Amino acid sequence: MAQPMADFEAACRTVAAGGRAVVQREGLQLAVVPLDDLARLEELDAQEDADLLAASLAAEAAVQERGEQPVPWAAAERRLAET
Repeated sequence: MAQPMADFEAACRTVAAGGRAVVQREGLQLAVVPLDDLARLEELDAQEDADLLAASLAAEAAVQERGEQPVPWAAAERRLAET
C-alpha cells in the first residue's frame, strides 16, 4: 500500500502519473485513485451484492422446498445469545 501523504496536490500528481496515493489528514486516510479503479471497485461491490442476494434467495428457496419456515431474525438472535 502507498505511504500516506499530507499533500493532496502531490497525491493528484501521483495519480496523474498512473499511480495510486493515500492522503492522511487529521487521522483520516483517503485513497486517491484513477476513475477506472473506482469504477472497477464499484463493479466488484455491485457483484458482491448480487452474489449475496442470489445466495439468500437460494437459501430461502431451499427452506421452502423442505417445507420449513424461515426463522425470524429476532428469534435467531435470541437463540444465538443463549449459546
